[in-house]
Amino acid sequence: MTKLSSPVKLIKDSVEIYSKKENMIFFAKIYALLLPFNLFNLFQGLMLDGSGQPKNLWFTIIIVAANVLNFLIYILVSAAGIEAVGRVIEERKLSFKEVVNVGWKKYGVFFLLTILLGLVIGLGFVLLIVPGVLFLVWFSFSRFIIVENKIGIKSAFLKSKELVKGRFWPVFGRLIVFGLFSSVVGILVALIPYGVGIILGTFLGALFLVPYYLLYRELSV
Repeated sequence: MTKLSSPVKLIKDSVEIYSKKENMIFFAKIYALLLPFNLFNLFQGLMLDGSGQPKNLWFTIIIVAANVLNFLIYILVSAAGIEAVGRVIEERKLSFKEVVNVGWKKYGVFFLLTILLGLVIGLGFVLLIVPGVLFLVWFSFSRFIIVENKIGIKSAFLKSKELVKGRFWPVFGRLIVFGLFSSVVGILVALIPYGVGIILGTFLGALFLVPYYLLYRELSV
């Protein structure tokens, strides 16, 4: 069984990978698809009254439609982002068109997996904390597996659980550190005023994704 790199090393390697100019540009093209929706959030407050409710029916429709479309595009960007990170790490062709095409081809199954994963983990935490933690760790890598393999959701869940087998606590510890890293960086960037932080934050999705992918690769060896 391969020894896992420390979470600090995985994050350090991720920063180095992400910060290369060609990689940053490649990732930026993909995550820019979410930029219009993040900018919309800056002005959404203008549509709300003093109680935080939409001022009229039309504003309600616009806000709901924007949020739904945002989620749908987020699914595409997430699947394409995983493909993009894989290509960068494996030094394959960095083609925006090709990774987006992969996202489209995997869209349906990735959408269902995302919904089911959220429900399973959420229900686990609602029932008891322990099941929630178990599901979170067991199925953390199912998204990578579903994008890279022609298998179903159940198989992706089972394969993800198999990767973690025998290394639950080391994986759990690394996931905690990755989460703290993402949270701290996200908060610091969000503090940048005049909407600049929101714009910059849009393009950090790949940076937060790379550590998980590197860990996934080590578990797959």
